[in-house]
Amino acid sequence: MANTVKSVNSDELYVAVLAGGSGTRLWPLSTSARPKPFVSLGPLGSLYSATARRVRRLRPSGAVTIGSPALARWCRAKGLTYLAEPAPRNTAAAVALAGADALRRMGPDGLLLVLPADHHVGDPGRFALTVARLARVCKAHRVLGVMGIRPTGPETAYGYIESGDPLGEGFRLRRFVEKPDREKAQALLAEGRASWNSGMFLFPVGRLREEMGLHCPGVWEASEAWLERGDPRPYLALPSISVDYALMEKSAGVAMVPADFSWSDVGTYPSLHRILPRDPEGNAGWGPRRVENCSDCLLITDRPALFKDLRGMAVIRTREGSLAVPLDGADGIRSGVEALQEDVRSRERTSVRW
Repeated sequence: MANTVKSVNSDELYVAVLAGGSGTRLWPLSTSARPKPFVSLGPLGSLYSATARRVRRLRPSGAVTIGSPALARWCRAKGLTYLAEPAPRNTAAAVALAGADALRRMGPDGLLLVLPADHHVGDPGRFALTVARLARVCKAHRVLGVMGIRPTGPETAYGYIESGDPLGEGFRLRRFVEKPDREKAQALLAEGRASWNSGMFLFPVGRLREEMGLHCPGVWEASEAWLERGDPRPYLALPSISVDYALMEKSAGVAMVPADFSWSDVGTYPSLHRILPRDPEGNAGWGPRRVENCSDCLLITDRPALFKDLRGMAVIRTREGSLAVPLDGADGIRSGVEALQEDVRSRERTSVRW
């Protein structure tokens, strides 16, 4: 297969990779000091590096990573420049900043592809073809676009999008659905029109500016103030709000193209276990370890370790800390991790006083 996206003029395409988040549900692999996109996931490498490779495959006119100043040292990838926000303000502000950057470089007829830095895509070639289809739909119909992921089950960790009437190679978007409970997720799947919201978007730049002005006024202008004049004050005054909520859920001009590739946001240890190579007993992981009589486990260590007689466990050991939890419950560790971190801070404050 060719290395470029078919039927899309690369001169029209600008790519923004959004980096951020602490990845609490992947502690202790991911921490605030080294967020999830930049952690080496054993044989997979880092998610950010894989994202950068997918971007280069597209051969866009330009590509940028957007994140906080603190992340700049991690965001060194061939073919991507770095654009620092004054401070993190969630994805609505980051998309506006990317859009303003694309507008000055490419004009209103350019196409902006927005990708999270921390997603796993199983087939870069099929990803490129999906980008091409989405670009054709967005350009021909002047709509905002999102990639929809074919659900493999009634997941409650993802938002859903429901398709409407056909639109070229995709569909008009009927509605966004916030992360549902299991019963609602099952009902959505039974209707047969629901996909997972991938968080991967494509926008005609001029249409993006118009729609943001209509649905989230002030965000684009704040981004331009920072980008063109170096004035951070309007950006710092913005609320922290996602582009889904600020724009995509409100716009009447959104299209969805089904993604023809395997995908994961790698947001939990169960999802990491699913995408890693596994031995015949279903164990995955890496590090200097010996595994005896274990099955269906995720076993990660940065120092010599023996894992013995374990079933369905996630055991993670790094210099940042240790975690042992049943794998099927490992998607619910956030509150415990946050409580542990507060305990550590409290002990440190007590130690300083004494």
